[in-house]
Amino acid sequence: MKGNKTELSFICIGFQKCGTTSLYDLLKQHPGIYLTEDVKELMFYRVPLVRQIIGRSWYRKRYFGHLEEARRMTPDERRRASENVGLLTGRRGSAAAAGASAPAFSSAASPGKNVPASAPAQAESSSVIDLHAASSVSRRPAGQPAPLYPGEINAGLGFNGCARLLGKDFSPKTKLIFMMRDPADRCYSAYKYFLALGFLPMSVVADDKKRGHAAAFDSYVRSVLLNPRRRKEIMRHRMKYLCFSQGNYAYCIQEYLRYFPRENMNLVFFEEFVRDEERVTKDILDFLQIPQDPDMTWNVKSNETNFRAASPFRSKIMYLLQGTYYTTFEFLNMKRSCPGFFRNFMAFYDWTMDKCTRPETDNSKMLPSTRKLLNRYYRSQIRQVEELAGRSVPERWARKEG
Repeated sequence: MKGNKTELSFICIGFQKCGTTSLYDLLKQHPGIYLTEDVKELMFYRVPLVRQIIGRSWYRKRYFGHLEEARRMTPDERRRASENVGLLTGRRGSAAAAGASAPAFSSAASPGKNVPASAPAQAESSSVIDLHAASSVSRRPAGQPAPLYPGEINAGLGFNGCARLLGKDFSPKTKLIFMMRDPADRCYSAYKYFLALGFLPMSVVADDKKRGHAAAFDSYVRSVLLNPRRRKEIMRHRMKYLCFSQGNYAYCIQEYLRYFPRENMNLVFFEEFVRDEERVTKDILDFLQIPQDPDMTWNVKSNETNFRAASPFRSKIMYLLQGTYYTTFEFLNMKRSCPGFFRNFMAFYDWTMDKCTRPETDNSKMLPSTRKLLNRYYRSQIRQVEELAGRSVPERWARKEG
């Protein structure tokens, strides 16, 4: 496409703890879909100044370095190649690290040979990711290349400034997917998830360790929503109030409506996705104008929270380790440039995670009084979501009891 716009077939904007990892694991089975290499939760647009410092051409090389090569493959060759692409998301352990090798795509000129895992991504003369040459679906003879649809699935693109940057870098033709869940349920799920990763204050972690999830979560919610100053700060400092800010779905969607038309947006409800994963995923493929794949398997359930921080101090150790991980793996790409160093780092990462976490044993449900407070906070957002979606939200949303 002419101009400065980058092109992707689709971007899943999020939101966190709403099933985006399950959707990633489903769509990466499809031989006609090319998802970002190695990484699901890209930090490129989420970390301030990264895009300005390393540039959009780096985005193309790092996350879609084998795109043109994959386009020349047959669907069967793509399936075999995709088996070598790992996913590192949520809690990363030795099993995940071992499976997260770089893509080993077969060369179109030499079908029997693989690109070494340590080979750098192919540099392109243009930073444009051109999808529309392959946007029309047509029947092709068996064994021939088929259309390929590149996309990104990232639950963290509801942060400050992401909509503006994506609107600047991507074509308005790009399809956007928003996955949403009952905001109160999402808030509680995010709370438990971020506790272990060190994203919450140490005082909150200490309280949770002493009194359990339900009681500590109630205190945390009240400390934010009943404090006028902190409540006003939620959408101005979205990272600080991560549990709450990502549930303001309508606010975030309206930011994207400044740059992308409503007809190119698909609003997906988590509860419907969980109830009938196959139907909802096929509806998403229809929205994206991507042909169905009969070989896809269903009932995928990914990235469930199953661990917790061993102590408040150790939660902060994991927080710092997460930042180091993203720097070495994603931005410096040391898995390819310095594979020996990266293996040693991941061994240290796994050891530290084991020392700093404990298995999740607290299954307490959210207190009804906490849910009532969250429902009041999100009430107007839910009404706006219904207006944007043109239909009612699931009955589960905003229920009064836990």
